[in-house]
Amino acid sequence: MRLYHWTKKENLESISKKGLIGNGFGIVYLTPDPKNKFGDVLLEVETGELRLSSFEDCKDWEILCWGNIPPENINKTGELWCRRCGYVGKREEFF
Repeated sequence: MRLYHWTKKENLESISKKGLIGNGFGIVYLTPDPKNKFGDVLLEVETGELRLSSFEDCKDWEILCWGNIPPENINKTGELWCRRCGYVGKREEFF
């Protein structure tokens, strides 16, 4: 399933090497709507077979992904965008 993850620009180098790492509970927070801004840079994510869940009252803006998302599943195509400062660069410039 294609979802989105907002992050800080300074996290891109780590994400390019390690992917998105779950918090202490193993959860990566994603959103189905890229307009739901929770950071500076928007990443497109393919969750594959990872388990997804959400709470009924927030399913339109927050999806819980149970497990780490490898770098090859992040922003496979397209460009990275920063809502605050505009275009950041093409995917291959960071990954």
